[in-house]
Amino acid sequence: MIQFNSVCKAFGTQQVLEDVTVTVHPGERVGIVGPNGAGKSTLFDLVTGVSSPDKGNVLVPGDLRLGYVRQQLNPHQEERLLLTYVTDAVPELRRIHKQIHDIESHLAEAAGEEHDRILTRLGTLQTEFEHQGGYQVETRAKVALGGLGFSTGDFGRQFNAFSGGWQMRAELARTLVGQPDILLLDEPTNYLDVPAVEWLRSFLG
Repeated sequence: MIQFNSVCKAFGTQQVLEDVTVTVHPGERVGIVGPNGAGKSTLFDLVTGVSSPDKGNVLVPGDLRLGYVRQQLNPHQEERLLLTYVTDAVPELRRIHKQIHDIESHLAEAAGEEHDRILTRLGTLQTEFEHQGGYQVETRAKVALGGLGFSTGDFGRQFNAFSGGWQMRAELARTLVGQPDILLLDEPTNYLDVPAVEWLRSFLG
């Protein structure tokens, strides 16, 4: 649940938000509509903690995974391949995968009780990785990328080789693959064509 309690926010002399009180319950889908400068992105910045209210408070559960696709991205110098970038969407999975790789690389050097202990730890990590969907993340990434208009030939291209609009699509795919508990989309259809918009609508159900 997200709560805004009497929130006020100004930038200089411009009062963007004044005495905003609203609650978003689990499972709800909320669309924020208004002209440029009305405070739509400011609301998102308050939810993500990028900005703080001048008055009032914003309550967001700290144990929920947050996914946020901004209206504009900072220039990317990302040199990873597109598919690698999109699959690397969940920090926890990345951490577990690294631990699995490290253990596997040292397993042959262990013996006796140490070998058994390391093997038990490896099994625990593999179970955790599977439980969090780690073995399906590449499939989810390919489905999201395909739905948003990328071809299979694009998967092996570097992320920074794409134009800004296609980088936005890739960022959206990456966010969806992360399966966040709270999903914030700031004008996500700006860079999407009709088939991609229809796919996104179907994906979000």
